[in-house]
Amino acid sequence: MKTLKYTTYLVGIALSTLFVNCSNDDDTPELINEEEEITRITFEVTSDNATTSYTWNEGDSNFTLPLAANSSYQVAVSFFDASDPTEVEEINPEIIEEAYEHQVFFENNSSIISIRSSSIDNQDRDGNPLGLRTNWSTAEAGNAVVQLFLIHEPITKTATSRADFGGETDVQLDINVVVSN
Repeated sequence: MKTLKYTTYLVGIALSTLFVNCSNDDDTPELINEEEEITRITFEVTSDNATTSYTWNEGDSNFTLPLAANSSYQVAVSFFDASDPTEVEEINPEIIEEAYEHQVFFENNSSIISIRSSSIDNQDRDGNPLGLRTNWSTAEAGNAVVQLFLIHEPITKTATSRADFGGETDVQLDINVVVSN
């Protein structure tokens, strides 16, 4: 009988040890920095003190930006998570807050459009423009494709092509620019 009590006692200790060793002692939740989902991009295009808004939504296959020939524009881009239409979240505040980790870049190989940084653009801690506000100038009429990239953790902020920035592409959008007379 003593052997049975002793065996039961040992089994009890073994099971207690097993449950204690298998429990999750780390009650601290993991901090996960989830990437934002970007499902909408707006362009506020200003010329001659008139502003027109153009919106791309996820699933739009042909986004077009109409501009006039021989004109200058201020273009402000905003990123949104509109996956829940009742709770659309603007992502620009996070991009600005984490400016050192982000870069908006327009890759343009067309001679009919010139894109440069705006003097009122947001900057990172080193004074590099973020690319949320740019100045666009058009030449003669024609069509062009400008690619917009939101880059996460670029290795440089002064590149002239997407490949040279490094980092990850958070979003890419082909913009069909139609420049007319």
